[in-house]
Amino acid sequence: MLKKSVIILACILLIAGAIGCGNSSNDEEIFVFAAAGTKPAVDEAAALFEQQTGIKVAINYGGGGEVLSSMILGETGDVYISSEQRFMDSALKKGAVGSEADVATVACMIPVIGVQEGNPLNIQSLSDLARPGLNFAMCNPETTALGDIGPQILQNAGLYDAVKANIVTTAPRVNSVVTMLEMKQVDAGFIWSHFNTTNPDDVDIIWIPKEYVTGVGEIQAAVSAYSSQEKTARKFVDFLVSEDGKEIFEKNGYLTDAREVSELWRGET
Repeated sequence: MLKKSVIILACILLIAGAIGCGNSSNDEEIFVFAAAGTKPAVDEAAALFEQQTGIKVAINYGGGGEVLSSMILGETGDVYISSEQRFMDSALKKGAVGSEADVATVACMIPVIGVQEGNPLNIQSLSDLARPGLNFAMCNPETTALGDIGPQILQNAGLYDAVKANIVTTAPRVNSVVTMLEMKQVDAGFIWSHFNTTNPDDVDIIWIPKEYVTGVGEIQAAVSAYSSQEKTARKFVDFLVSEDGKEIFEKNGYLTDAREVSELWRGET
């Protein structure tokens, strides 16, 4: 009889424990397709979001256009995060996300001149990029907005032809330019300003006068049209633009204040 009572008690405790575990765990998980340029902040934001909500966030990074294509071809994913507005515009046109009203602007990235750590060639301005023998890296306009913005900056400064002679490579991603600077394969290249915060030991930056800057990288997020858990996905998008989310992006060198952006870019946010 005593043995039977012990078994019953053990079963009760196991059931109670299972119920308790069920209440404390959260099996919800969302899948995010995100542009690689957002990785430092999105990784940190996802970790804090999971800590606060118990909702897991799995992230697939790549070029903004690349991950969008993957999301569309697979008809999967819960959230799309773009680092450049043209890719979000494409997502809207292709019906991969909801309406324009559903798109949240999270932060901005400012184009700057990236140089090797310590700036050994003492590059101080756009005109320095035209020095004979200087190795300069550009970005590919088909894969990143900086590939379009870079030439426009040089054209505005009347330096395009002079600097063009120094272009030794065209990189598919901005991260690739940063790696080339770190490996001392190039002397300078156009990159985003946040790399001075996320990669302080790899590169230095030189700010470009706002009258020459023709565009910025606008980080935007939206719920995927293929999501089967829209409410949960929306929670993550809302978190990115919350005070906690903005603080994370700012800490990683991105800009979330429109007034600050206007001081570095002649356009409007």
